[in-house]
Amino acid sequence: MKKKFSVVGTILATAFLVGIAQSALAEGEPDAAKGEKLYQREGCQGCHGADLKGSAAYPNLLTSAKTANIADFTKAVVTEGKGPMAIFKANAKVSAGIADLFAFVSSKKPK
Repeated sequence: MKKKFSVVGTILATAFLVGIAQSALAEGEPDAAKGEKLYQREGCQGCHGADLKGSAAYPNLLTSAKTANIADFTKAVVTEGKGPMAIFKANAKVSAGIADLFAFVSSKKPK
């Protein structure tokens, strides 16, 4: 019984993540400049640093596997968090600006 529940839960969680990512992308092209403002305004630099390099407790966003794609990024920031990472699903600004935030972080990753 638990196995069926976990499969259904996984399907629902995936549908939720895809919905968030699609709605964020549907609002136009992601804007890295808006994402940078959101990063600063919502205090992301308090943990990940102004340079996005993180610390011993918080991941380096320039190399983190969580920034590989928008679905994983959305999951880490908005819906689940991980370790000390706060969950921002109650923060409408972060939820609405997740595509911009992802664009900002992605624009800083080494090529």
